[in-house]
Amino acid sequence: MQIRPDLKLRRVGDNYMLVAVSDGDLNTTAVHTFNATAAFIWTAAAASAGTDAEALARLVCDEYDVDYATALADVRAILADWHAAGLIG
Repeated sequence: MQIRPDLKLRRVGDNYMLVAVSDGDLNTTAVHTFNATAAFIWTAAAASAGTDAEALARLVCDEYDVDYATALADVRAILADWHAAGLIG
């Protein structure tokens, strides 16, 4: 699976919003809000890791104080949610 390239993560105060952007226009009909951890995972996936749950879980462990099994379960759950929402395909 890959993240959709037309989606951009934006920070708004302490929150993160994922919005569809095309040719300078902002589509706010579907806005997804992320917490800091979800934003970290999205950014890592967009930068290089793709949606490989194992690679993303290792990055989460490096960034946060969490064991690998917990990180992997959480990453798999968020990827499933994103897939169901059409954010990754």
